[in-house]
Amino acid sequence: MKKKTIGIIGAGYHFQNKVYPLLKKSNFYKIKGVLKHKKKNITKLNYYNEFDFFKKKFDFVYISCPNNSHSKYILKSLKSNYHVICEKPFISNLKDLNKIINLSIKKRRLIFESFSYTFHPVFLYLKKLIKQKKFAKIQYVASSFCFPSLDRSNNRYYKNKGDGFFLDAATYPVSLETYLFNTKPKEITNILKNKITSKVDLRGYIKFKSRGFTRFYFWGEGQNYTNNLRLITNKGEIYIDKIFSKNEDENIYLKIFLKNSKKIIKFKPINQFKLMFLKIQKNYNKYEFQNLNRKYITNQLSLISKLK
Repeated sequence: MKKKTIGIIGAGYHFQNKVYPLLKKSNFYKIKGVLKHKKKNITKLNYYNEFDFFKKKFDFVYISCPNNSHSKYILKSLKSNYHVICEKPFISNLKDLNKIINLSIKKRRLIFESFSYTFHPVFLYLKKLIKQKKFAKIQYVASSFCFPSLDRSNNRYYKNKGDGFFLDAATYPVSLETYLFNTKPKEITNILKNKITSKVDLRGYIKFKSRGFTRFYFWGEGQNYTNNLRLITNKGEIYIDKIFSKNEDENIYLKIFLKNSKKIIKFKPINQFKLMFLKIQKNYNKYEFQNLNRKYITNQLSLISKLK
């Protein structure tokens, strides 16, 4: 495959830790430029001010800046004819969604929300598994994405920067509604806790109900690290630890517990970000792929907006 050029908006910790090492040695993308930031530039790349950055000819932009600036940079990128890969949450409210959708259709450009876990083999296996008859009747689901308190300088503690932990942590389990269950919940309960001095939501839980089964989603900071998914069915249980976030050098296990048996399926180490970027590279110009991701983004944002 011919290398595609990519511009970076938001070269912070996530980019440095997860994305840059992958793109630096990849044979399918080439980083051509980075939007300048007030903080010290760490990587040895070409940095540009905003005016010059959006004059460059990139195939893609990868956006990983604070949530409240996503809309601005997505729209500027589409106007510059770039395909857009954006970290979750894609945007923080519905205000600019129609404008973004319509512009992406007009420009024939991909807009993509980066849920890399949906490309990992364990998730793809799970999707097939729950469609089988013996696991067809799900009774309830429990999923958590929780972690200890972070340094108080973190953007997530500031309303005007990261807009809280809800958009960062709750988006993961909520995304199961779009990528795994394809549901539109009829009953929704959302408990947000502890705004206190931070003025942002720190932790909570969400309860969804539709299609005859209930989902319980736990999220936020100040808790023991948990990142898992449990499905209870009429036949037994399916469990995956580290369903959302995982190291590329660790094995992941899918465990199936039936009445009188236990089955463990091992998935070898693999970089789920690499799988995601490869999928994008192969399909970004296809109408079906572009349209599917517009629907994913719309469904996810519609749910998040009801919960905020």
